Amino acid sequence: MERDIQYLRELAVQEMVYYDSDNVQLPTDPDEVQCTRPMWRKFVWSTLLSYTNSLAVMDWKSKEAPTVDEVVGRLRQYE
Repeated sequence: MERDIQYLRELAVQEMVYYDSDNVQLPTDPDEVQCTRPMWRKFVWSTLLSYTNSLAVMDWKSKEAPTVDEVVGRLRQYE
């Protein structure tokens, strides 16, 4: 699972690269980046098959996407 968590953080860095760099309110820490649905889909499809089904049904309770750090916390509970 650590390899998968590292990949999720790498996806967050990619998101940071494409953010509007003039906006000073955007996070500079990959763990503070919101985990967007496209990012989540890429992550789920990259995991081991044994995790894929369980992760695919994970849903967010609020309308706002969770941060990468919050998702990592959920993933560690799943282990």
